[in-house]
Amino acid sequence: MARSTRCLAEMLGMGEGHLQNIICGRRPSYGVAVRAAKLAGVTVERLLGGLAAADRCAACGARRGAP
Repeated sequence: MARSTRCLAEMLGMGEGHLQNIICGRRPSYGVAVRAAKLAGVTVERLLGGLAAADRCAACGARRGAP
């Protein structure tokens, strides 16, 4: 497993095999989602939600560059 994946697994407090299962599509537990959100500095909802449009503010949805 790559060094960065090993490091991330350690930061999330899990084994490398568990993280690899999540990477391959297994759903993470709530605890893992909370730890990942804290590491990323976002809410769990934001972490698990859909992608935001590139031309919109991720916080409020306003179009970027609009007056």
